[in-house]
Amino acid sequence: FGDVNDFQAKGGLKAMGDALERGMVLVLSLWDDTDVSMQWLDSAYPTNMPLRKPGVLRGPCAGGADSAPAHVRAAHPDSHVAFSQIKVGALGSTFADPGRPGRRMSSGFVV
Repeated sequence: FGDVNDFQAKGGLKAMGDALERGMVLVLSLWDDTDVSMQWLDSAYPTNMPLRKPGVLRGPCAGGADSAPAHVRAAHPDSHVAFSQIKVGALGSTFADPGRPGRRMSSGFVV
C-alpha cells in the first residue's frame, strides 16, 4: 500500500524465527495513541487518503473526536483490563485435539 516494509527491512520471517528461538516475554497492556487516536488500527488512516485506496480503510471505527484519547479518558475514567487464563506451550499443546491423540504436551497457565 505504499507503506515502508519495516518488517522486511528488519529481516522478515527469518529474523522473527531467530528472535523466537532466543525466547520472548509476553507483554500485555491497555494503552492509547495521542498522535493519531489509534486510527491506524481500526479506522481510516491515513486520513488524507481516499477510503477506496487499498490499505486506508482498516476497520469500522469512525474516528474523529470520539476516538481522541482525551475524550475516551474523560468518558471512561474507570477503564481497566484483566488478562486471564493465558496458556503457554508448544503449538497444539494447550488444547485437546481429538484428531491428534498423543500430541498433548504439558502447558501452564499464567495468571
